[in-house]
Amino acid sequence: NATAARATWADLAEKYQADQELPSGTVVMFGGVNEITISRGYKNTKIAGVVSTAPAFIMNSELKLQYTTTVALQGRVPCSVVGKIKKGDMLVTSNIPGVATSTDEPVLGSVIGKALENYDNIDEIGKIEVVVGRM
Repeated sequence: NATAARATWADLAEKYQADQELPSGTVVMFGGVNEITISRGYKNTKIAGVVSTAPAFIMNSELKLQYTTTVALQGRVPCSVVGKIKKGDMLVTSNIPGVATSTDEPVLGSVIGKALENYDNIDEIGKIEVVVGRM
């Protein structure tokens, strides 16, 4: 016998201590003063994930420190993006802190996830749904 479980939201997340308060959709990396910080640099390989909006499951849920941040590790989540992105594109960090962009040539460990929507604006930051943790 088995029991089915359901979730309203679509990502598996874990709590980490950030260096500052970070809005949902922000791309984060390991490092900084605490455990995670806003991502910096194109194709950064220290990626931790994307700040979650409404996770289905939260690991390390009892962590209660200043700037505790819930990071999506697997599943669907809105993500801040810039540039020309097509569904299925691999996403990596851009030169804009906390923002992803697409690439055809990722560096090992730099892929945040894959785009579920198209986006086409090199001048403005937007948000699209992405699947994190898929490489």
